[in-house]
Amino acid sequence: MNEFEKKLKRRLNVSTFICLFSVILYLLLNFLTKTASDFAQGISMGVFVGIELVSVYMLVSSYTALNNKEKLKEMYINETDERNMAIAKETSQKSALISMIGTALATIVAGFFDKKICLLLCAVVFFD
Repeated sequence: MNEFEKKLKRRLNVSTFICLFSVILYLLLNFLTKTASDFAQGISMGVFVGIELVSVYMLVSSYTALNNKEKLKEMYINETDERNMAIAKETSQKSALISMIGTALATIVAGFFDKKICLLLCAVVFFD
């Protein structure tokens, strides 16, 4: 159970980093590209809000589990169940999540520079 708590603490730290990094990246790109079109700003705002919502959800669930032994045990059972582990191995959930986050961040960046590339990356995020 201690290993699982360490895993949740790492997850909490990663979620915090993603929340802060996406805010900083969004504000920096807004400052650097003030002349971007409304479309680009709208797409980047939507992707930014999506990233923030997922990150905040991960933060809240990890923090709640770390402070509540019953929820920690329930989350531990859900994540260590053999059936769930087999499904996770086959679908490669972790790599898909990392890929999705990277593509979403690239969508934000591309929105400030080229509309076509931004649309393409937005479609990739949507269908991923």
